[in-house]
Formats: sequence, C-alpha cells, structure tokens
Amino acid sequence: MNEKRLNWKDASPKTSFCYNKDMEYLGCLQYENVGRHMHWCWYQAMDIRMSPGCLQEVRDKQKELIKKKNGKN
Repeated sequence: MNEKRLNWKDASPKTSFCYNKDMEYLGCLQYENVGRHMHWCWYQAMDIRMSPGCLQEVRDKQKELIKKKNGKN
C-alpha cells in the first residue's frame, strides 16, 4: 500500500544517509544532542525539496532508529 520512495544507508551508528530511487543524495539523519536529550535530526541537502509523503518516510525512519537505540526491535 505505502510505496517506499527513500533508500537508507547506515554510515555509522549515529548517521544514516538518504537517497532517492536514482541514488541521488537527499540528506541524512544524525543522532545528536538536542538540549538534554539525544535525537535523530534530519539534515536535508541543499536545493532538495520533499513532498509530505517523503517527509513522513523520514519521520518513520527516525522512529525506527529510536526503537533500535532503545532496544525495542
């Protein structure tokens, strides 16, 4: 039902790169301090625009990575 448009490549335990179907770099998620807490932050590449559906895939990936960090696979 939900077609995945984004491909993810884990570069390290704290960085995951995002590509489209043509393997063009779109941005990355990085695990870092935000205030007192650690969060997966999205850094979008310059001149990249994303639809709400693609941004939802980024949010879903953040949730997946948080579950992995917390050991809730």
